[in-house]
Amino acid sequence: MAALDNDGSSAIQREIVGSDRPTLSSSQINTVYQIPQTAQVLRSGGYKQIALQFPDELLIDSTQVSQALQTELSDISCKLFILADTSFGSCCVDEVAAEHYSADIVVHYGRTCLSLTSRVPVFYVFGQDPVDLDDLVNKCKEVVVGERVLVMYDVMYEYCAQDVGQRLREAGVDDAVVSTIAVSGRLYRPKTDSREKRGCGGENKSGCCGGCSNNKDSNTEDGTNARAGSENDEGLISAGRSWAPSDQALAIGDYVILYIGGESLTLTNIMATQRSKAIFSYDPRHLLVREETPKVNRHLSRRYFAVQKARDADVIGIVVGTLAATRYLRVVEKLKQMVREAHKKFYLFVVGKLSMNKLANFAEIEAFVLVACPENSLVDSKEFDRPVVTPYEMMVALSRSREWSGDYITDFREFLDVADSGKPEGLLQDEEDSDVPHFSLVTGTLKQRKKYNAPSTKDMQAGGSGGDLILRNEKTEVAKYLGSAAAEHLLTRQFRGLGHDDDDKDSETEQVEPMVAVEGRSGIARGYVAGGRDQKI
Repeated sequence: MAALDNDGSSAIQREIVGSDRPTLSSSQINTVYQIPQTAQVLRSGGYKQIALQFPDELLIDSTQVSQALQTELSDISCKLFILADTSFGSCCVDEVAAEHYSADIVVHYGRTCLSLTSRVPVFYVFGQDPVDLDDLVNKCKEVVVGERVLVMYDVMYEYCAQDVGQRLREAGVDDAVVSTIAVSGRLYRPKTDSREKRGCGGENKSGCCGGCSNNKDSNTEDGTNARAGSENDEGLISAGRSWAPSDQALAIGDYVILYIGGESLTLTNIMATQRSKAIFSYDPRHLLVREETPKVNRHLSRRYFAVQKARDADVIGIVVGTLAATRYLRVVEKLKQMVREAHKKFYLFVVGKLSMNKLANFAEIEAFVLVACPENSLVDSKEFDRPVVTPYEMMVALSRSREWSGDYITDFREFLDVADSGKPEGLLQDEEDSDVPHFSLVTGTLKQRKKYNAPSTKDMQAGGSGGDLILRNEKTEVAKYLGSAAAEHLLTRQFRGLGHDDDDKDSETEQVEPMVAVEGRSGIARGYVAGGRDQKI
């Protein structure tokens, strides 16, 4: 809670650390940021409004990349602009900002969660961070010898992943499978292209963009275009990557994962969602190999505690942490349905980038569920005043029969498949069963459920809707507001407004007189004036 009382001095005293990476030359810019390949995609698609999205760590190169692309596209008429401050996480494509400028396409640079967009086409450029392949193979072959190995990696090392697999096989690791990224080097277009909404002329018609669904040549055989739903049916889809298992093993539990990259949200997501035999990571920047299993155990313990706190919560806050990932609206609707069936209250929030200060404004919320991309959904709740869980964790918390197994589902499609596979488990079957208290593992006591969406028989006979009835007692206080968690929280506060905090009234029938507004302090911080007087405070 110290951050809520921060006077801002820490921000003033904070030392600004700049990037120690040297500025890239023109030839390096063309190679690392794939300028010729990007220009070819933009030119063939006939895109006019082009958004270039950069994360904070790559902004140092943004102007050079924009100038290089503009030079490469000098033969066509187009407009390029840079997106720097994203609405949510930099790993997600910022469709909101792109549509503000009527962008036809977004070129996303750097790290990405590989979430599929829903409206705007996107071309991913991962970049190329240096790797010492000899050191990687020599250190990693000692820890994975005799095991089936699945090579996974951060997107910046995608360019050398196949070389790593080949060198591991040459070094004696017989079964080394390398995962692939479906959108690598390919333009991804959602099912609903933003230009189709603006009225593209279609195939062989004036004004056709050349990249819409009306163009039969848009899905070329050379793999330059990927359409929504085009997945590798022969391999297994995992963490935004696909991999084809060997003949001897068909499950990820038979593999040891070798991850290339440092500590990141990608690694955290893989560790939480993949149940492999072991996970080893190689950090190319520090040339270190380590096993990641102990960290997972501590992480799962904290997540289990957050699930138990969410199980005790009666008021749920659904926080929308993405407006780009496909199926996010369906996930929100499914969560609202599950909360209603559990007779709990929910509020829907869109707060942009998540922070403790923003969520602390809603004191009546007892638990939050974050609908975000797979890498941003696993939030460390110890930084927040209330638990922040994933949609899958909330489904477990609301269920009476589903037990916590430690398995994780962060992909929206998988979550919806699991949520729709059976009958609603959070639905209370009858009135008698719903009145039975449950044992809280957080407090160690019995906790009585509140039922916000289940009006009693007496209320129904009175014609109440369960959300419109207001009863007041003799002190003009809100005695009961069916279905309103905010009104109940208001009664617990010491200050509820002028004239409503006087508890010394002797007469139960005496009406509370509104307080007269008086002049308060005025002036500046160096010396306030109280009540219009000349005396400074």
